[in-house]
Amino acid sequence: MNKEHLAAIATLGFLLVIPSTSLGQGKVLISSPADGTTLDALDESKLVYAIDPGPNGDHAHLYIDNKEVAILRKLKGSYSLNGLSSGKRSLCVKVVNKAHVPIGIGQCIQVTVE
Repeated sequence: MNKEHLAAIATLGFLLVIPSTSLGQGKVLISSPADGTTLDALDESKLVYAIDPGPNGDHAHLYIDNKEVAILRKLKGSYSLNGLSSGKRSLCVKVVNKAHVPIGIGQCIQVTVE
């Protein structure tokens, strides 16, 4: 809702309350592992995420080194990172629309697997 809409509503004498979450443009938060973390290839590691798909998003995809590896349908959850090969890895969670096309909302982190 823009300023013109709010001004028109105010002029008509309406009080409009919009929850702050409905104004979001979308966001992805990877809470674990932290960016720059070193992971042990033999330990069980999980990517923990939270997603606000915004008004144009539907769900998210997980990319490892620019390759799609999972569809994330839950807005909050985790994904097992077992089987990552040694080296530097890029982990990205990107919001996509119903056609599975990224809409520009996401977060990427870098980890090192030893």
